[in-house]
Amino acid sequence: MNTYFDNALLLSALPIRRAAYSDRTAWLMAEISRLIYEPLPGETTVAEYVEELRKAIREGKHEDLLEGLVSKCYELNGKDCQLVERELRNANFELLGTFVQNDTEALLAKLSQGGTDSFLVLAFRGTASIRDVATDMQIMLVPAPGGGRVHKGFLNAFQSVEKEIRDTLAKHPDLPLYITGHSLGGALAIVATRYLGSDSTGATYTFGAPRAADDDFFIPIKTPIYRVVNAADAVPRVPFGYGLNIALAAIRLFPIKGFEMSEWLRRFSGYTHEGSLIFMDAPQNLTDDKGIPFKDLKVKKSPNYAWRSYVVLQRILTTSGKAAAADHSIDEYCQKLQAHALRRL
Repeated sequence: MNTYFDNALLLSALPIRRAAYSDRTAWLMAEISRLIYEPLPGETTVAEYVEELRKAIREGKHEDLLEGLVSKCYELNGKDCQLVERELRNANFELLGTFVQNDTEALLAKLSQGGTDSFLVLAFRGTASIRDVATDMQIMLVPAPGGGRVHKGFLNAFQSVEKEIRDTLAKHPDLPLYITGHSLGGALAIVATRYLGSDSTGATYTFGAPRAADDDFFIPIKTPIYRVVNAADAVPRVPFGYGLNIALAAIRLFPIKGFEMSEWLRRFSGYTHEGSLIFMDAPQNLTDDKGIPFKDLKVKKSPNYAWRSYVVLQRILTTSGKAAAADHSIDEYCQKLQAHALRRL
């Protein structure tokens, strides 16, 4: 997919002040979550990455970090850093700010149709670098400000941009706030919902997001959360949830250091999902008589567990496990959500 927001029908008459799940809003949030993978205005320049590379060499940093920085330099060189702003403008959005700190990237945009139909979208970028992987791997649950426990890496990444985002949001206090992101970006959207939009008149949409916190973390949140999962996408199934407790009980039975191992692993226990699950199955990509792809696509809200498990298992078996990664693609999320929304018009 090389273009963004390429369906005018879905952009017209958006259900702005509707906190309930919307097919068109889900597609729109997915498109913004895809767009944010492009270089942002004001993002670190190649020259700045070269300087960071020099610093890493002087300090003897791990070669994986050096490789990541070199790749980032190549990636940014020649990229169109105005593309995000231009594509948002074409979809009637005004870019209000971009936030880049320690490889955490986010943007804030406002629907600019005027009148009472405006709303804000805060979007976070997903895993796109070696540093992002390092953030993902900090899976220890740590005490969260205000109660509950949260993924250490996700909390640190969010806090690195929190103040700047708060300052920008303060300039637009009365608009509904929608928060979104794919993969790591979805996890950051969940954390942001707790601290920036816990009582917003908008909603949070995540796509292929991992678990981010424990049950107590979500107690203060009043904003609806919709977590969209595509077929066998493996990322929403990590870190392990309640199933880990069963594994810990089994480990305790090991005759040698089973108890000690179980207690050490307990620091990773307690992860859960929050919000309403929106599940998409995995039909062949066939076009219907109106030219819309994925003609047999099923999008289920809070689907039956047995049916969902059957879809995932069949998908895993027929692709020799490759679907666990392939179904995580934000492109496919966007394509399926667009097809479903068009059929629902």
